[in-house]
Amino acid sequence: MTTATLPMLDGAAPLVGHLLEFFRDPVAVLKRGYKTKGRLFSFSIMGRRMNVMLGPEHNKFFFEETDKLLSIRESMPFFLKMFSPDFYSFAEMEEYLKQRAIIMPRFKAASMKQYVGIMAEESIGLVERLGDEGEFDLIQTLGPVVMDIAAHSFMGREFHEKLGHEFFELFRDFSGGMEFVLPLWWPTPKMLRSQRAKKKLHAILQSWIVKRRAEPLAEPDFFQGMIETKYPDGTPVPDEIIRHLILLLVWAGHETTTGQVSWAMADLLENPAFLGVIRAELATLLGGSDGADMSWEQAVAMQKMDLSLRETERLHPVAFIISRKANVDIEREGYRIRKGEFVLLAPSVSQRMTETFVEPDRFNPERFNAENPDAQIESNSLIGFGGGMHRCAGVNFARMEMKVLVAVLLQNYDMELLDEVKPIAGASTYWPAQPCRVRYTKRARGQEAGADIAALAKAAGCPAHV
Repeated sequence: MTTATLPMLDGAAPLVGHLLEFFRDPVAVLKRGYKTKGRLFSFSIMGRRMNVMLGPEHNKFFFEETDKLLSIRESMPFFLKMFSPDFYSFAEMEEYLKQRAIIMPRFKAASMKQYVGIMAEESIGLVERLGDEGEFDLIQTLGPVVMDIAAHSFMGREFHEKLGHEFFELFRDFSGGMEFVLPLWWPTPKMLRSQRAKKKLHAILQSWIVKRRAEPLAEPDFFQGMIETKYPDGTPVPDEIIRHLILLLVWAGHETTTGQVSWAMADLLENPAFLGVIRAELATLLGGSDGADMSWEQAVAMQKMDLSLRETERLHPVAFIISRKANVDIEREGYRIRKGEFVLLAPSVSQRMTETFVEPDRFNPERFNAENPDAQIESNSLIGFGGGMHRCAGVNFARMEMKVLVAVLLQNYDMELLDEVKPIAGASTYWPAQPCRVRYTKRARGQEAGADIAALAKAAGCPAHV
């Protein structure tokens, strides 16, 4: 095996390496590495070598070798404090697969249909709060709606109505426990708040588990199903695992979806030509409706909206890096990555590489249109929600949620951006920086009925489903 290590990025300071630069602007560090060193390079954080791989072929290797040459468990120590060592991706493979089997059926199409009504209801609730005109900040306004949708969908209407606001505030503190850069968990004020919030959230969820077991719903929802589910071998799922699974779904969904839907709105408002395409699609599918009665079939049929969301995911991946640790010494294209070193993917850079995407900095949703002869659809080129065995379980829920929320806002308002849109500074979740305000006015809607989705499908030659 070769002894050559990946080229080290220039400019490392004594002892701390590239830590300070990374704290200020991590994506700038990753872009500089790509520009000066190529697709494989490394940088240093307090003596730890961080090995970066860029491009679809390296993304494929990374995901295929997770749980083999690469460890997810060792790469995110903050996860162990926020959750537990025997939970989900950090459990032994047999246990992980058992826990994943609890979640996955709840995000299949048959189950997803029930969530569209909830998403539309909470989105219309936002419209009612906003009124006919005014200004709102994307993150501050859309973040609570994302949390409302999660609380309503995963814990039920009663939980959401009674504890929604308290749950949101506790959850923001809990999410503060996510820290990739520091080598160990340190008792900073942010981390202590996260641990206090974790205890309160577990207490709230446990009380709700007890309540639901005593008073089960006649028509089980997501939460009831979680409580009643069993492992494939018939053994009950421990309450601690149920609590962790709920927190994981809400945490992952909130951190990703809040940022992604905010970027999606900003991208459309900055690109009026494609915004017009989206409005035309919505006019066909929803007619003059405000979106309150949006159906699963209508949401699925929003193909241009789907292209737009994928392009936003490409340009602005909220998870700007994905990390693993090497379980063994690894050789890659003549370089050596030593056991125990970090291995990183950088969607923030890979998804803007000219080798993969034509005019990578341009907003062009049609690049993902399979009917376009110039479509740029390559396996492992879009990794904002991860990939392989550990790809985000709720990705379809998140995309549907964004579709519905954006569609309802566009049906009800004309909007314009008031601030320059730029990423938040620092090594945190890659959201749009605040303020990122939108001015809105009530939009006149016609009286047209929405499209007959079944008729459209038949006209397109799609088989009928009975």
